[in-house]
Parts: sequence; structure tokens; C-alpha cells
Amino acid sequence: MAQKWQYFKTIRMKLIVPILCAIILGALLMGYVSHRITSGIITDAAKSEGLNAARNLREIIDLVISTAELDLSAIVLQPIVKSVVRGQTPPGELEEYMRALVERYPLYNNMICLNRAGIVVAHSSDTTGRDNSDREYYKAGMAGKNYISAVEVSRSSGRVVSFISTPVFDGEEVIGVVLAGVLLQEINHRYVAPVSLLDGRGYAMIVNSSGIIISHRDEDMLGKKIPDYLYERINTLGAERTAFEAVVNDTPSMLFVERNAEADWFPVVICSISDFYTSTNYLARMNTVLTGGVILLLAVIVLLVINGITKALSTAIHYADSVSRGNLDASLSVRREDEVGVLAGALRDMVASLKAMISVAEQKSLEAQEATEKIIESINYASKIQRDLLPRNYAFDKAFTDYSIIWKPRDIVGGDIFWLKNFEQGTVLCVCDCTGHGTSGALLSMLVISALEATVQPDNCHDTAGIIWQIEQRLVTNFNVNTGERSTNEIHDGCDIAALFIAKNGSINLSSGNIHVFVCDGREVQQINGQRINVGEGLIKSKDEIQTVRINANSNNKFYIGSDGLFDQIGGPSSIPFGYKIFKQTILENHRENQEVISEKVWNAFEEYRGEEKRVDDFELISFKP
Repeated sequence: MAQKWQYFKTIRMKLIVPILCAIILGALLMGYVSHRITSGIITDAAKSEGLNAARNLREIIDLVISTAELDLSAIVLQPIVKSVVRGQTPPGELEEYMRALVERYPLYNNMICLNRAGIVVAHSSDTTGRDNSDREYYKAGMAGKNYISAVEVSRSSGRVVSFISTPVFDGEEVIGVVLAGVLLQEINHRYVAPVSLLDGRGYAMIVNSSGIIISHRDEDMLGKKIPDYLYERINTLGAERTAFEAVVNDTPSMLFVERNAEADWFPVVICSISDFYTSTNYLARMNTVLTGGVILLLAVIVLLVINGITKALSTAIHYADSVSRGNLDASLSVRREDEVGVLAGALRDMVASLKAMISVAEQKSLEAQEATEKIIESINYASKIQRDLLPRNYAFDKAFTDYSIIWKPRDIVGGDIFWLKNFEQGTVLCVCDCTGHGTSGALLSMLVISALEATVQPDNCHDTAGIIWQIEQRLVTNFNVNTGERSTNEIHDGCDIAALFIAKNGSINLSSGNIHVFVCDGREVQQINGQRINVGEGLIKSKDEIQTVRINANSNNKFYIGSDGLFDQIGGPSSIPFGYKIFKQTILENHRENQEVISEKVWNAFEEYRGEEKRVDDFELISFKP
């Protein structure tokens, strides 16, 4: 059994099976598509033929009825009609005219003229004097309307007819009615019964709006009502020309209806489903035979071709399989002059090149790994240095009754930094966001820290505008900036900075460039916007351009300073910046909590808003209560 299954793993079977599958699937797909297209065309043509048959039948019957209405209109226009209706003239001449029409057109059963009281005053084939005032055609005529009746049996001839009537006017007054009985059997023989569909496999009938059959190839069906389910289906069509499937006389059938909402009747052409799809089914059988023949022919050709090449190819495939399993030392003994020989040579050359490439790649990978480790080691050490430059917690403990620090560079090192120093008069706190992030931002932060250490002294610690001005001067000197001229570089070196002096009594002096400071007293959050000044670009002309905001002492005040890595973070359902609304709401709702708890809630709200988005910048949030 194992050897039998092994046969299906040979090169020959690996080629034969997919190719044969492709041939079979392709042939089946082509056969299916061609069948769908052609059967669709045939079906559409058959439906079109059925609908056209229904339309033609309706147009013929419309013509018959229109002719009858015209004949009646012609009679009504005869001067003698009014005279006969009024009883002023004998009906003889009018009856001769009616009999001539009945003899000329076999569709007419008879013609009748009624007076105002509904009494027959002229008749083409019967005596006068009968009272027809109870008939619907009389009532409609006296109401001034043309009328086409449902199926009725003529009293004079006993034949199945439909009456068409028209009123006789004298000025605007209706003084009588003229009507003609149209023989439904004659319409049936002449127009309905001969209707054929799809080579004579269909038949037709005419149904009135009440569902009564008024014409049918089987005269025994005249006057009977079609099944309720068919009547309801057709009656919902309104003015529509359509085809649908239904069961008629226990036979699944296709029905074609030409419905005119203005008429009291409509034609229905019927064909059994089996007959309707005869051509399509024949096409399907022929398509199946042709598809099977194509598959068989192509399969034989494929088998003959594959058997001619698989012997020599098998060795080359085994060699390639061995190489793919990692055995680059395998040998290939095939030596031929044909395409298989070329393939074998290409495989040998490929393995040789692969060995060389692997050797080079291993060496490069080792070198790259060593270089990466050294770079990561250097950056990690730089991160340690940057952290060591940050103020210690004991300096914050000495300055504030409560505080919190969240400092999270986006990369290993970052451009956000904060600096704090205590003096006898009070404390100076500077929160900085240097241009860029990562290594470039970290280098700038070192310069800013150095400038702060050299600038802020006991004699100027309360002058926050002077502190920023001195930082500006030192950065401009370090960057060799031409003052008063905006750089044309895309990147402007420098920093955003908020400098605060917190006096011992709790009052605060604040100067800021592009960093907002938030003050919450438990009732509201005040946002103190930083000036639109860029420290380090050389555009600040003097210290006087830098504003100082004084905030009076208030035991309820808590202060929050954050970098744009907090407020500019993209997230939320609309992928827009975090902004200030959630931040303000969070610190206001949790004002009574200590600063660590409030900051943690801000961070959690930030992370929830960020979701799967990457952080766009370093994150820095310093909060304190004086």
C-alpha cells in the first residue's frame, strides 16, 4: 500500500495531476461560461418571443375592440338613431344598417339600440321591445361612458359574447345606448387559439380584470375563473409587461403577461417550463459532450508529452529537492545537450553561487550585529547620562507639598527635559521641549541643561523672562545664528520652554515660549498659553519681548506643564490630536487626589485615546502643588 501511494509522489504524477486538473477546470469553466452566455441569450430570446406574442395579441384585440367602438360611434352619428330612440321613426332602416355590419364582420353576434328606458328599439337579429335596463352596459351608457362587459351569454343567440356599448347623446343629454355583442369564440378562433410560442409549444388565453377567462383555445374554459393564486399574482402587476413562473393545471409553466391598467382584460401566453427550456437543455447536453471531448483529447496529449521528459527531469528535480532541504554538497550527474541538460547546469551554477552568497551574508550579518550592539550600547549609555542630568526627587520634595513627574522619551533618549533648582528666595522650574526627538533632541537638551546651569543664579532666579532671554543668547551663539533673520533650513534648532519661579509664599512668575501651563483650583482649569516665540532661532530682539505672567498664591492651586507629545498625539475614532479637552476634564474631576494619582489618570486617558497608533513624540508631564 505504501509503494502504491509513493507512485503518486513521483515527478510524473506531480506534473500530470496539476496539469490535468488545470485542463479539466479550464474546460469546465469555459463550458460553464459558454453555456451560461448562450443559454442566457436563448432564454432571453424565448422570453422576448413570449412577451412579444402577448403584446401582439393585446394589440390585435385592442384593434378589434377599437374597430367595434368606431363602428358603434359611426352608428351613433347616424341621424336616424336619435329619431328611432325617441320613437319618432320606425327602426327598419337602422336595423338593416346593423345587419349589414354584422354580416360584413363575423366577429359581431348582434347589434342593439336601447332607448332612455332601457327598452330594445332596434335589433340586428331579434325582435324589439325587450327590457334590458338591468344590464351593466345600459347603466354605463346612460352614465355617459363607453363600456366593455365581462363574459355574458347573449339572450338572442345563446352564444358567449362580450358587449361593447356607447351612449347616444342629444346635445349633452344621454337619450339611449347602442351596443354590439362581440363573439368570444370568433376572437378565440381567429386570434387567440392560433397563437404559438417557441415552435408551437405554447398557447394563449384572455382574462378580464375579474379573473374570468374570456378567450381560450379550449372553449370549455370560457367563462371560468383562473386559479386564485394566479389571479392575485397577475392582479398585482398593474400596468406591466412581465414573465414569471407558475403552476398551471399541475404543470410548471412560464407565463407572459401584457397588462394594460386602462383595459378590462389582458392576454396571457403560457408555455410549460420543460418546453420553454428545451433549447437550453439541448445546448447543455451538447456543451457537456464537447467539454468531455476536449478534456479527453488534452489529457492524452499531456500524458504523451510528460512521459517524454520526466525520466531525465526526475534526476534534476531530486537534486533540486535535496538542495532545497539544505544539502548544498549534493551532486548532479546529469550531462545532456538538451534543455534538461541546460537546467542541470543552471542548478549546479546556482548552488555554487548560493554557497558564495551565504558565506558573504553570514559575514555581513555578523558585522551588522556587532555594529548594532555597539550603537545600542552607546545610546543606552547616553540615556543614562540624560537621566542623571534630571533633578533628583529630593529637590522636588524640598520645593513642593505634592508633585508628579512623567518623563517618557519616545525613543531611548529624547528631546524633552526638565530642570529644577532651589534657592533661598524660591524654586526655578524649567520644562523644555527641544527640536526633534531621539539622539538629535537629546543633544539639544544637553545644551539647554548646560545653559540653564550657567544662567540661573540667586540674583536672577525670580526673572523668568531674563532666564529665557539668556538661554536664547547662549543657543544663538552655539548655533552660529544670524540674529534677526529667519533660517531657510527646514529644521530650526532650538527649544520650546516654560520657566517658572515659585516663591516661598506660593506666588509664581511664569514666562513661556510655545508651552502652555495649566492651573486648576478645583473649580476650573485656567490655560496660560505660551508666547509664539522660538528660543534659539535668533528672532527675539530683546528681553522686553518676553512676557512675564504673575500668579498669586492660592492654597487650592495645582500646576500642570506638558510637552506637545501629550497634546499632539493622534488617536481616537477620528484619528485627530488628543488636544486639551480630555486633559482638562481629567485634572478637574480628580483635583482632590494627590498628584501621582492625577498624572496616572492622565497617562491612562492618553494611552486609551492613542490605541494602536504610534507615539508621535516624547511625553513629558510635570505637575505640582506649591
